[in-house]
Amino acid sequence: MSLRHSLRVVRAVAAADIRLTLREPLFAIIGVLIPINFLLLFLLFALSGGQAPVAVVMHDRGPLAEQFVQAMNSSQSFLIHTASPDDAEREIRSGSIVAVITVPQDFDAALAARTRIDIPVEVNNLNVDFTNDIRRAVPLSITSFYAGAFPEQVVVTAREADVQARDTGYVPYLAVSIVVAGLMLASLLQGSVNTARDYELGTINELALAPVSRFAIGVGKVLGAAALATASALLLLAVVILPIGVHPLHPLEVLGFGLLIIAAFLSLGVLVGTLVRRRQQAIPLSIAAVLPLFFLSGPFGPANWLGDIPGAIAAVSPLTYAIAAFQHAFHGYQTAPQDLTADTIVLVTFTLVTVALTALVFGRRGARH
Repeated sequence: MSLRHSLRVVRAVAAADIRLTLREPLFAIIGVLIPINFLLLFLLFALSGGQAPVAVVMHDRGPLAEQFVQAMNSSQSFLIHTASPDDAEREIRSGSIVAVITVPQDFDAALAARTRIDIPVEVNNLNVDFTNDIRRAVPLSITSFYAGAFPEQVVVTAREADVQARDTGYVPYLAVSIVVAGLMLASLLQGSVNTARDYELGTINELALAPVSRFAIGVGKVLGAAALATASALLLLAVVILPIGVHPLHPLEVLGFGLLIIAAFLSLGVLVGTLVRRRQQAIPLSIAAVLPLFFLSGPFGPANWLGDIPGAIAAVSPLTYAIAAFQHAFHGYQTAPQDLTADTIVLVTFTLVTVALTALVFGRRGARH
């Protein structure tokens, strides 16, 4: 079969998928809105869980007391507000804050006299993560405050050497990982739903009987589903770049790896749709596949920080390499042992293998139900 004929097959299959999708806007809307909801829900989780809400009761308003509160603010572990003793107690009893930290009376005078000071810390230890944050951050804040206020008395200090050129906040880092998961979800949904629809409507029979390349059919279906997947991807990127303010350091990398990620997971979606052949099965299966892979692919930090068994799973997950590539595209650093060339090779290989598997499954099973 000539290359020109194969390209015509690819174009015809892609155009047919796009026309059928536009006739059924409900499934198109699902494919666009679910990834957006995925992004917003995880970002709300990140915004609410990054720092522990704390009330500070100030019984001393001296300069050293204010400097101590500033040290707590600089630890980036607290969301601090000052409150009266009664208000702080009501807040911690109602569960709206995690801890009450009290700056005692004569704080400045006691420091000047070099006498012992006890700082009461009342912790609502319902959430062990927040509790541990408080237990770690309060002593760190005390140490940082004392080193700044009395540097001549602190003879042991940490000298930090940063691996990365700049710090990256919790939300900007996580937002990029969520975008990759959203691209995966959008691509899986579009590829699987479009393919399963062909089996439901019987249009797959025409493809099975046509004297055309199975590989060309697979590529055509991937390109057809790419239209709405790309629309969803643009919305995801717009949310991250505009309201959240996470701007890509390398826009061309975002474009290149974005298209590669869409192609990789669209091909997987086509394979899923070829196997299940029903949209009612394809949609929940696509959604269910994203969450475990997301958490096992290094969304909160490098995948090799996860431990031996999760790290081994992450090593075979294409989402791991997609997240690493996008972190470099947005923030300019490498979060995985492999470089961008390895990320590209893995994603390209995954795409080609998945398309080949789709062609194999389609060739063996044909259009039989």
